[in-house]
Amino acid sequence: MSLNWVMLDRSGSGFVPLPGETTIYSAPQRSSFRLRTVGKLAGSESSMFPGHAPTTDRPPKLDASSGRLILTSHRVLYLPDSPESARFRSFAAPLGNIRDAHLVQPWFGPNQWCSVVLPVPDGGLPNVPLELTVTFKDGGAFEFDESFVRIRERMNDGINHIDDLPSYAPAYAATPAAAAPAAAPTPAPVHPTASDADDLPPPPYESALSG
Repeated sequence: MSLNWVMLDRSGSGFVPLPGETTIYSAPQRSSFRLRTVGKLAGSESSMFPGHAPTTDRPPKLDASSGRLILTSHRVLYLPDSPESARFRSFAAPLGNIRDAHLVQPWFGPNQWCSVVLPVPDGGLPNVPLELTVTFKDGGAFEFDESFVRIRERMNDGINHIDDLPSYAPAYAATPAAAAPAAAPTPAPVHPTASDADDLPPPPYESALSG
């Protein structure tokens, strides 16, 4: 997880992807962002931004009321609509640094996506777990969460691409004739011939008397 490490394009509204990186899902524009520390920090770690004097009365926090949450094949990105100068221009978290991701559906208000993220070295954030909360004001929470779960499952299975797996087809589908067993021929009726008459058993006693 890092702060202001996302390379933006010339317009400043988009990002430059990493080599081999593809966009999986981009949430609607008006999604708010909230980042807080998990638990209390020591005084030397209580300031989130580089260059700030250590303090214990101001817990680390980072907020944006509106922006874009983007899921790629490599990371989760957030680009605020109105960057606060150099303080918060972008946020990035590698997929492997995200823990306990889950969807929250409040009784009142829009859905939220919450997770615990682990900072990367020299990423501009304190080296402690941080709690991320994204509020989807214009929808898209379910789609984002489903996409995130799908790509994490593929990562856990060792699949390093996002293409859909080919649909399963039975092996015999291409050769249906070979799969069906051949029908057994119907035996023809057998009639005794004159040469076989000597081999036939004698007629019953009653039939012989009537003859």
